[in-house]
Amino acid sequence: MINIILVIAILTAIIYIVRFYRLKANLRRAMKQLDNIGQNPEENRILLISFPDKDAESFLEAMNAYILLTRKKQIFYITREKELRAQIENISHDLRTPLTAIIGYMELLDMEKMSAEDREMIGNIMKKAKSLQGLIGNFYDLSRLEVGDYRLSMEKLDIIRFAQETCLLFYQEFEKSRLQVEFAMEGKLVALADIGAMERIFNNMLQNSLRYAKSYLKICAYREEGTVVLCFENDAAEMKEEEAAHLFERFYVTEKARTSQSTGLGLTINKLLTEAMGGSVTAKIQDKTLQIIYRFQSDEGENNS
Repeated sequence: MINIILVIAILTAIIYIVRFYRLKANLRRAMKQLDNIGQNPEENRILLISFPDKDAESFLEAMNAYILLTRKKQIFYITREKELRAQIENISHDLRTPLTAIIGYMELLDMEKMSAEDREMIGNIMKKAKSLQGLIGNFYDLSRLEVGDYRLSMEKLDIIRFAQETCLLFYQEFEKSRLQVEFAMEGKLVALADIGAMERIFNNMLQNSLRYAKSYLKICAYREEGTVVLCFENDAAEMKEEEAAHLFERFYVTEKARTSQSTGLGLTINKLLTEAMGGSVTAKIQDKTLQIIYRFQSDEGENNS
């Protein structure tokens, strides 16, 4: 009798041990599948078990229902976002054509025959029209960048020469605003970049400096760990340290920028352009100074001298 009880106990223990290890195997497989589903949400996959088990099947059934619901919501939001970006691109394109024509006609006006008051009024209208033109262009470029439809042509670019030549185009504006511009660049630094994208980045940075810098702008360029580093620095006594982390967010503007007709898209576009070229950009506030630091791919073939 005792032997029969012992045998039954041993068989029961074996059954529970086998069931325990099967349950662990099911959980391990489910965890791997869940990780793969998270990494590839677009694939229509569900959780499966290796060994039949009523409790595991009930658990995975509930998990699969949640996965399907989450996938439907994700697909819905992705679709809506794509539609929104397409609408922004279409609206931007539709607005650019007539606005360009309006600006063109205004440029043909004979300003010399107008009174001073009329010239001032036309000048203000032209300023607003070009501001709107820039805003529409930002929306258009932003939509293209976010869907990866912004074509870049990477080539070797002498960063120091490019920076100096670009700043010369803003010379009169720097003089008018009494903004002191300082360069801290030596030797030759060659980066792999798209010239059009770099022009956009520099123009946005210099315009921001003219708008927000109080007294100076310092542009530094140097090599660091196989990259070309480009740093824009200006005094920013009124900017808080926590604001620097939000500068690249869409439509984010500082308190001072709210009254300067800023849309908060310039630095967002700069970040997307930089990342599209394989680089990175960060911002920080240190000792009431704003530093925006770009890192671009360095041309490994250039001389270090």
